[in-house]
Amino acid sequence: MRILLPALSLLILACPQVGFSAEYTMTECNDKTAELNKELPMELDNVTTWINTTCVEKENNTIQIVYENVIADGNDITQDNLERLRPSMISTWCTGPNLVPILNGVDTVNYQYDFKNGQHIGELTFSKAECPVNP
Repeated sequence: MRILLPALSLLILACPQVGFSAEYTMTECNDKTAELNKELPMELDNVTTWINTTCVEKENNTIQIVYENVIADGNDITQDNLERLRPSMISTWCTGPNLVPILNGVDTVNYQYDFKNGQHIGELTFSKAECPVNP
């Protein structure tokens, strides 16, 4: 768990390198995530590797940006651990000057975590509606 928090912070910090505009199309989103993916895979720490970023069209033509991460096998990270980090992640996205445009440009942000052996750990999904004050 102590390793995961710095890894999440690094992942969040790495995301703003690509400029997203408010309310973009799937094509625009895919173009931007392609730029992010040029830097991947990226080891965030000795446990977590960021492997892919995608845009997914969800129901009602909504766009979700997905950050896929792999955790080294043998760690005791669970969905409960991820849920404890949720308030901190949302706060960072809601106040980060480079993250707010991304949050405004997509309907939801999703972080997915799997062990290297393929076992799914869990995920976090949130939107700007969860910000204490919408950006």
